[in-house]
Amino acid sequence: MPALSRYLKRSRLFYGFINLAFNSYDKDRVHRIGPDAAASEWIVKNDGAIRAKSRSSWIRDYNALSSCYGATFKVAGIEAIGIDITSGGCQHFDGLKHVQYLSLKNCVNIDDTGLRIICRNCWETLEFLDISGTSVSIRGLESLILLSSLKSLKY
Repeated sequence: MPALSRYLKRSRLFYGFINLAFNSYDKDRVHRIGPDAAASEWIVKNDGAIRAKSRSSWIRDYNALSSCYGATFKVAGIEAIGIDITSGGCQHFDGLKHVQYLSLKNCVNIDDTGLRIICRNCWETLEFLDISGTSVSIRGLESLILLSSLKSLKY
C-alpha cells in the first residue's frame, strides 16, 4: 500500500504541473497575437471550443485557429465544459470585449476569483453564463452585478 500512496502523490504532482502549464498566462504572447487569439489558444488547447464573432461554427481544433487570426478576429463564444481550466488561467479574459456566450459547466477549478476576473472583463457583452458545477460560491455571485447585458445564468 505505501508504494501505491507514493505513486498517487507523484501522479497528483505531475498533473498539477501540467495543469499549471496549460493555464499559464504569457503577457508577451498576448501582446504579439492579441487577447482574443491568446484566449482562443488557451481554451482550445484545454479541449474547449470557441466561436469567433464572424463565424457561426465552433472551433475545437487547435490547428484550425491560425486560419481565423487577423485584425478583425474577436471571440464571441467560449464553451469550456468540464475542462481543466483554472481561475489563474482566467487572466486570458483580460482584453476580451466581445464575448456573449460563456459555458464553464463542470470546470471545478473555476472559483470566485476566476468569476470576478471574467465579470470585470466581459461586463458589457456577456449575455449567457453557465457556472454550474464550478467552485463559485454564493459570495462569488456578487461579481455578477457587473454584467450589464446578462440575460441567462445557470448556477
